Amino acid sequence: MKFDVVVNPVGASGRTLKKFQKLFPIMQQSGNEIEVHYSTKEFGIGDICHKLTCNLKGDEIINLIVVGGDGTLNVALNGMEHLSNVRLGYIPAGSGNDLAKGIGLNTDLAVLTKDIMEGQVKRTMDVGKVYMEGISDALVPSKDLGRYDENGRCYRRFHDSTGFGFDAAICQAADASKYKQVLNKLHLGKLIYLLCAIKLIFTTNRLDLKVISDGAENLYKECLLFVAMNNTYEGGGFKFCPDAKNDDGILDLCIATTKSNGAFFKIFPSAYDGGHVKYKEIHMDKGSNVDVFAPEPQWVHTDGEVVCKALRMEISTEEEQIALLM
Repeated sequence: MKFDVVVNPVGASGRTLKKFQKLFPIMQQSGNEIEVHYSTKEFGIGDICHKLTCNLKGDEIINLIVVGGDGTLNVALNGMEHLSNVRLGYIPAGSGNDLAKGIGLNTDLAVLTKDIMEGQVKRTMDVGKVYMEGISDALVPSKDLGRYDENGRCYRRFHDSTGFGFDAAICQAADASKYKQVLNKLHLGKLIYLLCAIKLIFTTNRLDLKVISDGAENLYKECLLFVAMNNTYEGGGFKFCPDAKNDDGILDLCIATTKSNGAFFKIFPSAYDGGHVKYKEIHMDKGSNVDVFAPEPQWVHTDGEVVCKALRMEISTEEEQIALLM
């Protein structure tokens, strides 16, 4: 059996490569054929995954292992073609590892690696899909914003969540911070997100968001946060949608209308265990097709990856699920 392994050697300030180097002998001991693909600045994770999957035909299968964090896996998903032909293994080597926590992956990476190398499908998972309209403030060239459908509409995939506004702004500010790499090297990568959140809470405008979920329309006044989730956790361990299931074709929504900073600091620490849902400022919903409209462009993230602002998000799941080897 052959496995293609995709690794970002500079991920997590080099810790991704160090973890992979410890696990590679376990892969070799499995007796399977292993081909390792290291990303570069010129040919990234998405490029590698596209090249490996674009020519799959019929019932041809590829066993594809991604080593990295939630962001690395997001980039990989957005590069893949023919999802139903991919059997995905994932070895979490990031700072947040929300997907791994949400689906209960073994935290012993050696054991997890052995399980993946058995080559058996353990479960299937929905893949989220968000169309972005009214795009502005692009951080990357248009070709790198996302995928494009036959009508030229731009969309991105996600495995955990997509967010509109505050949490996406935190991700953008953290990525732009000169302190992120320093804190990553000190194994304090999560701290930069907390610092950015504290700063932004005092400067972020609450906006009215119109949300249409499976045809039901709601207007949320002075909204701070909107997330649509395919899995339970996002943002490095926040359990924003405790009831989310990643194989039911339905997205769980969490909308926060915390109008005061005091309410924010009271409620959001409780989101680590899902306790935020009891507050009247938190609105929970579900939907298989969700449209979100903002009065002015907002940052959009998919699994913490931010590439632009948009006026509208149209969110659903791909028709094809992806098979998981763990």
